[in-house]
Amino acid sequence: MTSGAVALVRASFWALPLVLGYLAGRSWGRARLVVGLLLAALVLGAAIKPLPLGWALGALGFALGAPLKRR
Repeated sequence: MTSGAVALVRASFWALPLVLGYLAGRSWGRARLVVGLLLAALVLGAAIKPLPLGWALGALGFALGAPLKRR
């Protein structure tokens, strides 16, 4: 693999916990879906090399997707 391909794979691997956390935040109110998406984000976040980075990305995605106010 070339260095560009490795960088693209690594960037997409880092983006997975962020996206899953965001989707969990957007699905607030559906408990089983939120728990499943957060669990997947935590497991994938644990697989990222600097360990707290994956969990921080998952938490950031959840914070970006979580509703601040409900009507």
